[in-house]
Amino acid sequence: MIKALLGSSFTEKQSIIRGYKRKKKYFPTAEVQADIKSLIYCALCPNMCRFDCPAVQATKKETHSPATKARIAYYLEMNRLEKTTENILPIIEGCVHCSGCKIWCPFDFAVGDLLEGVSADLFQEQVLPESLLNFSERIRKNDGLYNMEKYTSSQRILQELLDGEIYYFPGCVTMGNNSKVITNIKKIAEIADISLKSDSDRRVCCGAPTIYLGDIEKAKNLAQQNYESIRNANVKAIICECPECMYTLKEQYPKLGFDLNIPIYHISEWIFSLITTGKISLKKDIKSNKKNIYPISYHDPCVLSRKLGVIEAPYQIMKGIFSDNFVEANYSKELTHCCGFGGLVNIVNPNIANKISQNRLEEFSKQGIKTIVTGCPTCWYSFMKNNKELQFEILDLLEIVIDYITKKEN
Repeated sequence: MIKALLGSSFTEKQSIIRGYKRKKKYFPTAEVQADIKSLIYCALCPNMCRFDCPAVQATKKETHSPATKARIAYYLEMNRLEKTTENILPIIEGCVHCSGCKIWCPFDFAVGDLLEGVSADLFQEQVLPESLLNFSERIRKNDGLYNMEKYTSSQRILQELLDGEIYYFPGCVTMGNNSKVITNIKKIAEIADISLKSDSDRRVCCGAPTIYLGDIEKAKNLAQQNYESIRNANVKAIICECPECMYTLKEQYPKLGFDLNIPIYHISEWIFSLITTGKISLKKDIKSNKKNIYPISYHDPCVLSRKLGVIEAPYQIMKGIFSDNFVEANYSKELTHCCGFGGLVNIVNPNIANKISQNRLEEFSKQGIKTIVTGCPTCWYSFMKNNKELQFEILDLLEIVIDYITKKEN
């Protein structure tokens, strides 16, 4: 390279040097955590993913489209936009971190992933909207989404999971809003003659919200606490009912310096493995079932289907029970549409989050679906909150399993 440069003409040398200097102008002079090169690529893209962005569909605002969010983020990093709440909000309230844009991206980008580094830079400067700074203080104070009192009923159940080679890691949303999920996991384990282990005393958040916030210091603190708790438990695998927790433990912890180095499974994978190994069986549904639940469908959580690639297990479970009455959603599997409560949108602008959720429910309604089953506590919470006039029956996958489970006879 040096030889070629030295052997070139004076004009060619000038052109190369000008090009190098010009390129440097497109990058910040200070060190930042954001991936500037990828932001530039995304910002200059024709924005083909725009039509599938749930925030754009909900708000009809161009500032929420993937490429525009990348442009705003880039300008903020380059100090070409003043770091005011008005300028920062579009990249936070306009991204549910669903990775829907990645499906259509020629560069294989998920804009939400690109924005994580930007949020880290903004958090470092403490220029995020006040609602997010308050949210950060809440997590720092509670080591999770809620105060400990909200977890009381869930902790009582977890205290019974004292010994086993499988570690159950419960999510904050489940712990605070739907403790019967934990009861159902315990029941399934008992029917399968499997002992689970958990740690109710040292239970803290996985850290996903702090990563979205850009509070990397707190994310590392939570990761270290969970890492030590799980490693000290001397278990062979981890199961999570929350896809976000699973993704954080599996993909984000190694980046933070805490590689658990043991298999991590979603609860649907665990249940399906119990079926295939003969530990449990599920009865076929019969039309005399007392619940008027037909047609029934499954909502794929974005993180579970797109980021983790867990698709077949929940469908095998659902179709195995409801072979005649199961209807696959028009937007399903890796092409699923978001529930609206991903990322921090529900914290900074609940109206957008609720509108995205309502749009998703409307898609099920158009297919005549009566019951929606999901494998994510956040999706369940979102749909329950926006289930106007109780139009749907909203169920967690574990509720279905408990209704139809039997012990496998040897």
